[in-house]
Amino acid sequence: MKINIWKKLICAACVCVLAVSVGSVGAAAAEIDLDESVGTELTSEPVSEPEALPSYYSSLDLGYVTSVKSQEYNSCWAYASMATFESLLLRNGIGTPADDMSTSHLNLWATTRTNGKGWIREVNYDGYPSIALGYLTSWQGGVYASDLGNFPLNSGLYGDQVPTDLARYGVTSVKYLNKNDPEEIKRCIMEHGGVYTSFATTANCRSADRISYYMPPNYSGSYSGHSIEVVGWDDNYAASNFTGNAGMPSNNGAWLIKNSYGDNNALGGYFWISYEDVYLFSKKYVPSYCITGFEEITSDKKLIQNEIYGATYEFKYAQDTDLTFMNRLHFDTDYNKIDKVVFKTDALGADYRIFYVPDGNNDIPDANTDNWTLLYEGTVDYTGYICADIEDFEYRDSEGSVAVEIDNSSSGEKSTIGVGEWLTNSYEYVFINETQRGESYLMQNGEIMDVMDYYQDNLNDDVGGTFVIKAITVKDYSPTLLGDVDRDGVVSIRDVTEIQRHLAEFITLKGINASNADYNQDGVINIDDATKIQRFLAEFPD
Repeated sequence: MKINIWKKLICAACVCVLAVSVGSVGAAAAEIDLDESVGTELTSEPVSEPEALPSYYSSLDLGYVTSVKSQEYNSCWAYASMATFESLLLRNGIGTPADDMSTSHLNLWATTRTNGKGWIREVNYDGYPSIALGYLTSWQGGVYASDLGNFPLNSGLYGDQVPTDLARYGVTSVKYLNKNDPEEIKRCIMEHGGVYTSFATTANCRSADRISYYMPPNYSGSYSGHSIEVVGWDDNYAASNFTGNAGMPSNNGAWLIKNSYGDNNALGGYFWISYEDVYLFSKKYVPSYCITGFEEITSDKKLIQNEIYGATYEFKYAQDTDLTFMNRLHFDTDYNKIDKVVFKTDALGADYRIFYVPDGNNDIPDANTDNWTLLYEGTVDYTGYICADIEDFEYRDSEGSVAVEIDNSSSGEKSTIGVGEWLTNSYEYVFINETQRGESYLMQNGEIMDVMDYYQDNLNDDVGGTFVIKAITVKDYSPTLLGDVDRDGVVSIRDVTEIQRHLAEFITLKGINASNADYNQDGVINIDDATKIQRFLAEFPD
């Protein structure tokens, strides 16, 4: 394994409340760009014209929260992320406040795999905000505790030994949030129930009754990272309420926080953080995010993907402002149409186009763009996971690529996309990806190369990474042209032959081919269908 271990680090999002550290906590990597800015398919209609925000709002008051939990180990990141997903579902009328997602499932999923890869951690280790985003956008979680049953943290399982077919809802879009845009944060809370973020915690900045918290910019003592869900705000919450030893903020106003330390105060485990807290929503613990889109997972749809961990980094190595990134996907022909494409990018303001790319020679994407099919085009209006709603494109082959062209030439900024790539802290790996050749390709100056070659040739890195580009496919076998069994666009005697071959069990007609073969639409394919097609070709009256 050839890696420049100094290349990048990551800042731990959450450590145990008892742990103490100075400055950044847990792990922290060098060239990772922490300046991530603001977060599709919305499950509730967004307001077309922004309405005036109220001075007070609480998802707690409206019943969009489950009960406050008491976290185990260093798992605040898991509790905060599941709480955020629970609030989204409740906000959309799904489930009840008694329906808890399993933090144990997420925590175990995010441990080292049997092959030594994935998140290199044990259940009592620190966590990172991006863990849950990979888990949720890969549709491997969240999982209701009632569906999972008895699943203790000390089960001794590896990350790939937890069940991954229990999720009822899959996340499709996630908006990253920025401290400098509090109005956007408030709208996300109102529209989606709550948002995920982290802050630096210490008893010195907390009131004695545990109800208020404020860390000033000049604080120089020890602290540890802690992740929480933000579920409301009060513009008039008095600055005088912040009675911690570190001092008071200059102005009124605070965020309402759902914590994971149990019922430990007069607010039942909730508390208030000042708008002016130095690290809440800051780039120290990124990303802060709002889950903006999801859909029900059913037997009629399938997520096609090359990675399950989501974006651990941003592929921003090439200097070009216009690049095309693609994942060669292994489609399931039982799910014959692309319904949506999900990808992650930080290229805020860039134009993007999504294409279906057939294979060319040697089982790699075809470099001739004349053979590509444009599926969607739009503008990156937030950083995070974007979901493009495709007009149900029907693919014909089981192998093909979904390409995302990111054109950032109008701003002069680099074209970038999210990538599942290895991470370290200052002394060890915290994530090792499972990238293989033939998964991701980069088109630059009209040439297509395997991204593994790019990593080796330009970065002296043979571990590489996998682009975060996924396709949601669906079953849609409505007949396109009755009698056109071989789907060549016309009804001919060859179609009769195909039915006869099917009836003789030489072939098995499936999908749209089978729908077109059912000429009389009685739900079965039999000799009557072949006879009716022959009569049609002979122009006999039906």
